[in-house]
Amino acid sequence: MPSSESAPLPKPSLPRLRRLEAEFLRPYRGMMLLALASMLVQALLSLPVSLLQGWVIDRLVPLVSQGRALSTVEAAALLKVIGLGLLATAACHLGRMALGWKVAASMSRISLEVVRALTDAMHRKLQRLPMAFFDGQQTGLLMARVTNDVGSLLVFLNGGALQLASDIVLALGISAVLIWLHPKLALVALVAVPLYAVTDRLFARRNLRLARKVWAQIASIYALLSERISAVRVVRSFAQEDAELAELDRQIDQHRILDWASLRCGAQLGALSTLISGLGTVLVVTLGAALVGRGRLTVGELLAFYALVVQLYNPIVHLLGMQGMLAATANAVGRIIEVLDEPETLADRPEAQPIHRRPKGRLTFREVSFAYRPGGRLVLDRISLDIRPGEMIGLLGASGSGKSTLLALAPRLYDVPEGQGAILLDGQDIRGLKLADLRRSVALVPQQAMLFEGTIRSNLLYAAPDAHPATIRRALEAADLAAFVDALPLGLDTPVGERGQTLSGGQRQRLALARALVADPAVLLLDDCTSALDAETEGRIQAALAEILPGRTCILVSHKVSSVRRADRIVVLASGHIAEVGTHEELLARGGPYAETFHQQTGALVFA
Repeated sequence: MPSSESAPLPKPSLPRLRRLEAEFLRPYRGMMLLALASMLVQALLSLPVSLLQGWVIDRLVPLVSQGRALSTVEAAALLKVIGLGLLATAACHLGRMALGWKVAASMSRISLEVVRALTDAMHRKLQRLPMAFFDGQQTGLLMARVTNDVGSLLVFLNGGALQLASDIVLALGISAVLIWLHPKLALVALVAVPLYAVTDRLFARRNLRLARKVWAQIASIYALLSERISAVRVVRSFAQEDAELAELDRQIDQHRILDWASLRCGAQLGALSTLISGLGTVLVVTLGAALVGRGRLTVGELLAFYALVVQLYNPIVHLLGMQGMLAATANAVGRIIEVLDEPETLADRPEAQPIHRRPKGRLTFREVSFAYRPGGRLVLDRISLDIRPGEMIGLLGASGSGKSTLLALAPRLYDVPEGQGAILLDGQDIRGLKLADLRRSVALVPQQAMLFEGTIRSNLLYAAPDAHPATIRRALEAADLAAFVDALPLGLDTPVGERGQTLSGGQRQRLALARALVADPAVLLLDDCTSALDAETEGRIQAALAEILPGRTCILVSHKVSSVRRADRIVVLASGHIAEVGTHEELLARGGPYAETFHQQTGALVFA
């Protein structure tokens, strides 16, 4: 399990933020501008309240400071002032409330639409990325990107984006009003701003670094849970429940430590911000009182000034408090765009041609060499093989000889690098064919059968949703599953559970084989997909396949001679090279690697 430091974390950048805006926010730019305008008006409506309070007080003080009962006219004037002040204040508050509701509704809609589009884009991108990308990724880390990172963006859009803009505009607006009221006193109040900036500078990098570490640890926990849940049978088989719980506790403790460090950093920032606000307020009140004493400032103006200073400091402190959210969002955007920017090396070429008619099935490997990493060890080295339409090829070799890799190249799960040979289907380079058409024509049944949550029927129809019931029946019979399905109370509608866990290993393999047959491909690639079957079942499947394979090219990979001996030709791979090719009888007569394997396996069977 990688530590929180092991995964490379992309740094947020302005181009990535612009890319996000261009692709996902631009359709809602009008709504966002309207919401922003509403929020700015809402924020600025708080300014008249403070000024109105000062205005009311300046008119009340002369009336109540005379030390005598007010006349009827004076009382009426006092009530008028108070009434006007209350009405204006109420109007401002009602306006702010109405605009706040409008902004919240608009941003909720925008954020949900953006997150839906972004999640869809992430899912589509993952479907188009080459297998090499997934070979270097943990499922949990990808899950964290799709859920956690997109969730961080949702939180920011819903509660932070416009608030950030509002705080900035409010701070600028209040600063302008303070300068208008009393320029010198305003300068005293604004002394706190550079102090806030220094504080922000001190904590910004630390907050960003902690946000990355917290995310990496969350991703590690996702990866651990994903792997261990999928391997729960192995965990229980070896009685490792306590060890796994201990590892999970360790990961959670590490996350708690990092989270606590992040919270502590935020608390320290908040404490310093509060201290700066307090010092600024004390300075303003002290100097303002002196100005009132000299008659250069009224009591109402001082109180209005004080209220505005408090309002000035609040958005600045709030901006500093958003530092953690901004760091988390910036990191999340960086990771999201990093996935969206991954090169689709297996995408259709501009000149790619569709396959209009069912291919004949001639598959040609021409001087194919392949390594999983550039400059790495060659798994296949100059493989040349011409497979005729309708021919059945048995591919035999030890583990690591390149059998599965050869099959994976045919439907372009991996691509043959330029200059490293080519694979042809009916004489056309498969890199020049539409990828979807190619994969409908070339079906791969992997050794590890992967089924989806659902029923037997839904899994069979996965590659061919409109398949005729007769086609399904023939596929079940060829995979030796018909009798099994007929005996089930729900038949084809029997649930198979997640990854087919309610079925045995052999049943999963046979169902995966039947699924490929339902798709009716021109080329069928069987990657040791009968390894979990007993000899009797394997024999029945091979006999059934012999009936439906005519007219269909087939490559059968196995490490067992018994599985490939009936093939039209047998190709023996060794260390990425073709060691020998021939029929069962020809290869036995040569006394080479195939004959040696045959005698080893049959000898083991006799001894057993």
